[in-house]
Amino acid sequence: MAHRLIACEHCDYVHVEEDIPAGSVACCVRCGSPLYEAEQPRFDKPLALAFTALILFFIANTYPLLTFSMEGRAETNTLGSGVLTFWQEGFPFLAFMVALTSIVAPLVLISAHIYVLLPISWGRTVPGVKGVWRILALIRPWSMLDVFLIGLLVALTKLTDFAQVIAGPAFFAVCCLIPTVLLMNVTLDPRTVWRRIAPVGLRYLTENDLNDSRQSKQHSSCTQGSDAGLMTCHTCAMVVASGNLENGHCPRCGAIVHVRKPRSLSRAFALLLAAIILYIPANAFPIMTVTYLGRAEADTILSGVAVLVRAGEWPIAIVVFTASIMVPIIKIVLLGWIYIATWLGVSGPLRQRTRVYRITELIGRWSMVDVFMVSILAALVKLGNIASIQPGFGAVAFCGVVILTMLSAMAFDPRLIWDRAGLRNEIMGKEAKRAENLPDTRLTETQGNPS
Repeated sequence: MAHRLIACEHCDYVHVEEDIPAGSVACCVRCGSPLYEAEQPRFDKPLALAFTALILFFIANTYPLLTFSMEGRAETNTLGSGVLTFWQEGFPFLAFMVALTSIVAPLVLISAHIYVLLPISWGRTVPGVKGVWRILALIRPWSMLDVFLIGLLVALTKLTDFAQVIAGPAFFAVCCLIPTVLLMNVTLDPRTVWRRIAPVGLRYLTENDLNDSRQSKQHSSCTQGSDAGLMTCHTCAMVVASGNLENGHCPRCGAIVHVRKPRSLSRAFALLLAAIILYIPANAFPIMTVTYLGRAEADTILSGVAVLVRAGEWPIAIVVFTASIMVPIIKIVLLGWIYIATWLGVSGPLRQRTRVYRITELIGRWSMVDVFMVSILAALVKLGNIASIQPGFGAVAFCGVVILTMLSAMAFDPRLIWDRAGLRNEIMGKEAKRAENLPDTRLTETQGNPS
């Protein structure tokens, strides 16, 4: 393997890409974030899994998901029934988000893999392949069929207490679809795909380019990409010299490249503040209203957990409480702490702060459990005064909290954690030298580990 440069997306530390044993993961030496896995040049396994996932997806969207039977009446729903119900009940935002996360994003994810990998396997080229693979990187966080399955199990638990519920073919298709998509992603190396669809003759920066950059800047230890005049594409992770950009676009994938995400901290703060404001009505207003034998009862997120506890469903109650109450609070608190510490340029445990950011970015999507549960129940329980469920404004506010916290984490550039702390240390070092009447010389490392 050519010794290409690779920069950590969380701290911008520059590494030289090396071959690693199969099943291994290379991690950043500074912040500990995963950089890349062992190269997997074959595409037959992920392609076969993608076709399998596509078949399962169509079964999941064609056949009944659940059948609800009570007092001699029965109702069935499909994967898209919740979308239609939300729309009919006057909640277009919920309809759009459920459609995006449970239908559109998974379909795009599977179809993009087939569109890109099939021509590569046949040695052919198709138009727009780079654009499709770029869209895939953007849509992947919004594919939430695994979260949908948890919401489906919670809804199933709630219904079995007072009615007969039968799982349909789509239920088993969804259960098989989730591990299939997971294996499809695990068995595919995105780096190999980008290299196969890159323009012919594209030159990758190597260790020699980094050494030349150090010499030109008279800097013996230039370990951060921005210090060495290098930039990293946020879409395909290619390290490029600032002078080699094509009108500001990455030469490999065509995405716009920035040294850092524009207005990252201010946008992340604004989105997090909006999520905090919405969190109050999300817990104060009912997420759904249950009508049973002519009696209506409004359920908030917390009262829904209490119902599960009274029914003796402790495992499900713990899952819902953790995903819908604890996770949003913890994520808001931790992201707020990270943003404030970054804004102030606090040094402290930068490695641990980066790890906390990675974890909060991963767990935020699981709070959509309650939204999916409401979509399933509202679409399935439609028996008039005998039994019916209507979504409430609390579900809209709660969905807004989940989406805003996810967007906030995506808007934030974790490399600022290290930039701000390093800048503060450099300024403090200069002030200390002035106070001691020492000559003001540059540090030997532009971005060392301030922690």
